Amino acid sequence: MNKTNKIIAGIVVVVLAVWGISYLATPKGPTTKPTIKIGVTLPLTGGVATLGQANKNAILLAYSQLPKDTKYNYQLIFEDDAFNPATGASTANKLISVDGVSALISFGSPVGNVVSPIAEQNHITHINDFASDPHVASGTYNFVDYTPAYQDAKVFFPELEKRNIHTIVFFGQQDNTGALALISTFLSVASSTPSIKVLSTQMFNTGTTDFRTQIDKVKGLNPDIYVFEASSPELEILTKQLRQEGVNTPITTMEAFDFSSQLSLFEGDWYVDAADPTSLFTDLYTKTYGIAPLAGAANGYDSFNMIVQSVETVGDGKTIPSSTAIAHAVAQIKGFNGALGNNLSVGSDHLVVSQAVVKMIENGKPVTIAQ
Repeated sequence: MNKTNKIIAGIVVVVLAVWGISYLATPKGPTTKPTIKIGVTLPLTGGVATLGQANKNAILLAYSQLPKDTKYNYQLIFEDDAFNPATGASTANKLISVDGVSALISFGSPVGNVVSPIAEQNHITHINDFASDPHVASGTYNFVDYTPAYQDAKVFFPELEKRNIHTIVFFGQQDNTGALALISTFLSVASSTPSIKVLSTQMFNTGTTDFRTQIDKVKGLNPDIYVFEASSPELEILTKQLRQEGVNTPITTMEAFDFSSQLSLFEGDWYVDAADPTSLFTDLYTKTYGIAPLAGAANGYDSFNMIVQSVETVGDGKTIPSSTAIAHAVAQIKGFNGALGNNLSVGSDHLVVSQAVVKMIENGKPVTIAQ
């Protein structure tokens, strides 16, 4: 072999060696992971926008903590439903038909009740945060991650007894599905509790701005306490008009204060609400956003992570798993370690049951009362 051939042969050997090293170092198979799209419809504008934004923040926080070794890439697509059921139906349909999401997260009973049948019809896994109405969890594909009304009642009525409260005037927002679940539970338990007497039940519709006639009917009854089950802004309007009529009787609720951005209206009032999230979540959220998480935020954090855990469980990392498989995995979740505790489970009714506690509004903020 002459000098020129030796040089050429040497170059070939080097090239082959380099090619061989490159081939061995390159992962076999696809170099990119499939992407799972998760659609989120929240009230980012309107009367409960602060709650919707807190829920979005928590979901983004969970997303930022995803490990790098997941089988799939994950993409979040947010839509604003303004807590309006008709808008929620539109955003859910858009997320499914246009964006092609594999799972949905929604917020609250009014929107959850319209998203659920859409998710069921399209076989899309759907978890609702903050729904008091258990009907949102109906079907194969729907779940609710929030403290159910019956858990609230287990704490609420013993607290009435403890505080020697026996007579009540009740106001309820009858066309709000979340409020209706709480109203139904309250009235049912109250009717079977001998020590409690509901002196009057006053119902009203969303959009009511003048409660004075109803207040005039009941203010002479002098109850021990008023119980309100309503959303914003009706909750605040009712409270202000009650005080303007000279009624200073305490007000309480199961959950409704969560909807208010004017908590100073209820300063010193106790109520029953979902238990606080873990200090680990609260500290992380506060450090990230400079403000403490609001009601429902921890549920958003957990719902996103439950969906991811379910996808990672049933998926092979090569193809996108069916939503039926994802829904089945969500339904099997037991002992989940989340922002609301380290032993969360999905029941046969598709509800993620967390505990209820007594809280009080102090300095314009909810504070859990030690039991």
